[in-house]
Amino acid sequence: MLFNSAAYLVFLPIVVAIYWFMPFRYRTAFLLLASYVFYMTWKPIYLVLIIALTAFNYFAGIAIEKQKAQRKLVLIGSLAANILTLAYFKYAYFAIDATNSVLSIAGRKISYPLHEIILPLGISFFVFEFIHYLVDVYKGSPAVKAPLEFALFPSFFPTQIAGPIKRFQDFVPQLHKPAKITLKDFDEGVELILWGLFKKVIVADSVAVVIDKCMPHPEMLSTFDCWSLLWAFAIQVYFDFSGYTDIARGSAALLGFKVPLNFNLPFLAGSITEYWRRWHISLSLWLRDYLFFPLGGSKHGTLATLRNVMITFTLAGLWHGAGLNYIIFGAFHGFWLNCNRVWRIQVEKSALLLKLTETKLFHCFGVVLTFNCLAITLVTFRLPSMELSGRYFQKLFMLAPQTANSINPLAMTIPSIEGPANFALFPVILISIVIGHLISHQLQGKSQPGVLPLPKPLQALRPAYLAAIAILLLLFAPDGTPSFVYFQF
Repeated sequence: MLFNSAAYLVFLPIVVAIYWFMPFRYRTAFLLLASYVFYMTWKPIYLVLIIALTAFNYFAGIAIEKQKAQRKLVLIGSLAANILTLAYFKYAYFAIDATNSVLSIAGRKISYPLHEIILPLGISFFVFEFIHYLVDVYKGSPAVKAPLEFALFPSFFPTQIAGPIKRFQDFVPQLHKPAKITLKDFDEGVELILWGLFKKVIVADSVAVVIDKCMPHPEMLSTFDCWSLLWAFAIQVYFDFSGYTDIARGSAALLGFKVPLNFNLPFLAGSITEYWRRWHISLSLWLRDYLFFPLGGSKHGTLATLRNVMITFTLAGLWHGAGLNYIIFGAFHGFWLNCNRVWRIQVEKSALLLKLTETKLFHCFGVVLTFNCLAITLVTFRLPSMELSGRYFQKLFMLAPQTANSINPLAMTIPSIEGPANFALFPVILISIVIGHLISHQLQGKSQPGVLPLPKPLQALRPAYLAAIAILLLLFAPDGTPSFVYFQF
């Protein structure tokens, strides 16, 4: 059941209506049941997996809290069980292929029914939530004793498949408050869902058509086209993933829950370090707290810090998927972050450089540079093989002109919009929806950092803004229900 499907748009209102009419003491059990029904719509057999992992981690958390002498051993064992479960489902193909590549030298091969291993949706996200829970209980946070409350923590359907990654200290207390939904909460939830659907259906899915047709054929692209497609793919991924997050946050808001903010205008970041404070915030904080800090963080000198950053983001790349392309994607981010860290060290030694970096012009330069560095990392993220990625990189930096056989992405009509609209109009569409999004936030008194509040008379625009989104969704939604990019992780 995809968020952008008709089934979900029926499922959600039914769950919300029953939830608010139900006595408070039954709401947790009802939400857990609804979340399990939601998960079963993907592949019913994997409901057993999430229930088994939930039960295991529930008892592991209590054991860690109660144990005195052996609590570290219990922690290590329970973490290993979670990581091995994730590794089996996510990396079995990769491990066996790599092993067979080595064994092929001796003419041998491992046979395994790999077609039977299907990645359970959301496993990367809820395993990370379990790891956070176990580590925090080990550090002194009280274990969750109520089994239904603990079971709902990883299973909560708005965040079940692709986050945001929750912290149990923030989520579980919300189950104890008999919240009453206000008109403002309802309004905010509906707006987030509409805006998320707009991002996904109108923007991301439309751009995806061009990306899917053009990017796998670098030999038919000019250098400018290769760069344009990378910029467009960055926009697609952002609108796809942040659209999912908006729908998740809106769905949670309709049930009286607040889940973490996952994006804060990341493409306005002036450095790759700032970008990771704005992009997939819940994952970035998880990597910091449960990987970078345990490795030593930045406590042991510059070289150790650079090493820890590279390890953290290479593993983050592997978290995205099993393959050399994802490892390189993560390593790219680690490399850019380390370049930025070394640069900042030099800046802090020079008063002139420090003054220069504080100017608006330098910040604008940083935004452009950061976006292009990010775009480069997306080559291996999008293309399925290193051979194809290599050919794409060649075109990026060889200044290849268009030829008679070239594809022209700028002339490709976006299929989901009937009429003369084409890929060349995408910047206009993008600017319009960004302005609309900022207007919406300003009208609710939720101004973004550095943005001036809008005059009160413009509040009348908000209903028209929401109505326009709804009309666009009805008129221009493409056929079918394309999945979200991050569902594969």
